[in-house]
Amino acid sequence: MMELKKTYQKINQQTKNKLQEIFDSINFDFNNLYSIADGKTKRRINTYIGDWQDKGLLKGQFGLLANNIKNRIRVKNSEILELLIYAVYMEEQEKLNKTELNIFKDVANYYYQEGQKEVKEKTNKKKTVSVIPDAIFLSLLDMPNSKGYVWNEYIEAIIKFNADQIYRQLIIDIQQGKDIQIDSDIYQNIIKKQQNNKLNINGDKISGDVDLTLIGINNKAKEEGIYSFDKNAKIRFIAVHDSKTTDMCKSLDGQEFYVHNWNEFYRYSKTNDGQVKYRCYGLIVGLNCPPINDGFHWCRSTIEYLPPIEKEEEKEYNIDIPKISDGIKPLLQNKELNKNVSRLFKKYLTDDNIKYDESRDIPAWYSEEDDCIHISQDETKWKNYEPIEVFTHEICHLIDKRNNVLQNNKNISSLIRSSELEISLNLEQYKEMFKNEDLYYDMSSGDVISILSNGKVETFFYHPIGYTNKEEDIIANIQTAYLTKNETALNFFSQNDTLNKLKNEIVGAYNEYTK
Repeated sequence: MMELKKTYQKINQQTKNKLQEIFDSINFDFNNLYSIADGKTKRRINTYIGDWQDKGLLKGQFGLLANNIKNRIRVKNSEILELLIYAVYMEEQEKLNKTELNIFKDVANYYYQEGQKEVKEKTNKKKTVSVIPDAIFLSLLDMPNSKGYVWNEYIEAIIKFNADQIYRQLIIDIQQGKDIQIDSDIYQNIIKKQQNNKLNINGDKISGDVDLTLIGINNKAKEEGIYSFDKNAKIRFIAVHDSKTTDMCKSLDGQEFYVHNWNEFYRYSKTNDGQVKYRCYGLIVGLNCPPINDGFHWCRSTIEYLPPIEKEEEKEYNIDIPKISDGIKPLLQNKELNKNVSRLFKKYLTDDNIKYDESRDIPAWYSEEDDCIHISQDETKWKNYEPIEVFTHEICHLIDKRNNVLQNNKNISSLIRSSELEISLNLEQYKEMFKNEDLYYDMSSGDVISILSNGKVETFFYHPIGYTNKEEDIIANIQTAYLTKNETALNFFSQNDTLNKLKNEIVGAYNEYTK
């Protein structure tokens, strides 16, 4: 962007010189501004039009206007003046086209490759990162931005708009008989605003129509990069959380969307001043892909690749794991372990992570003080507990504390708050649901709902109001349900959009630590 801004400033100086040459060549006053131009002036403008045609500038609205003047015998001085100013801006853009397209492609290619790299890092796919194909880049350039215009159409419109601004001010100055200088404050202010509207850099803040267009192109390029490596890809919408975050981006934060499939979702609409249900195919710039519109703002939201949840794996029945602590093996005798849990136990249920402790009435707990899992070998304390779930749950606490899983993922806390609100608004429904014994006695679903409802939904795993490790315990329970393939809990979570999003967020956050 800095490189592009410098190019704009350099070419713009040439534009100002050309405009001053036009101002200096004016040989009429306001009284004959709208009179018919003499033959000499008409012949000269026809020569200019021929030169513009050779340069390939006679296109769009400018081409229509120039050919109209060329083909007419009687042309006003004002029309010629308007065309000359218009031509200056056309020539300016012709000098910028190649630089703009090269920079646009470089930036789009960067994000295209970033999308590919995200898929590689999160799925270990053995693919080579490639450059963005020309066909994809050109299709992105033809894509409407969040204001609804295509880049080439915008360029044509902004050239005409900028030329009209200079022309209108020039007419005023001719009427007032002023000495017209392009370096005067009034023209400098007009030109500065024109530049800033296209691209403005103020410290580390970048804005303007170039930036707005590139935000959309970049996110779509990243999407295409992701899709090139994963045809069933999903992305997660990430909003910046501060006082400037809009309700539109807040409502989209954490939501997941298919890259190439239908998406149904709710989003805040400023026009409707409330949540509105939308349905679209893939990602649409302005709707569910940054920059978001419907109330224009400087959108800072981004997207990230969401790795797929691992497929069901075969179970193992052999607990003969060499690294596992000997004191734990009797508790796991004849237990069925899937590969997720087996990997986890091999890594964490080792002598350096375990302490045997009979100081509490519960079978196991993770202690942050010594960064160890404390385990009771008293069989009576294990009477109502499933060892595989308990060990997995405490390992999740250990992983969370060692790697700051919760602290590094703001979406989890946000979704937990949304889940609390959803449950409080539908409390009677959840009370009725937990009369089902499978849910009532299930460690993961029961404990999670007990905590989220502050004990108002009674379950076997009851936690009192003000439970101190609320968020940590929720994520440990949900991740445990996923790792142990607890169908009761997973089916329960999948029936609620908010809880399902929370589950997917937690699984994604833990993914690299539990492989």
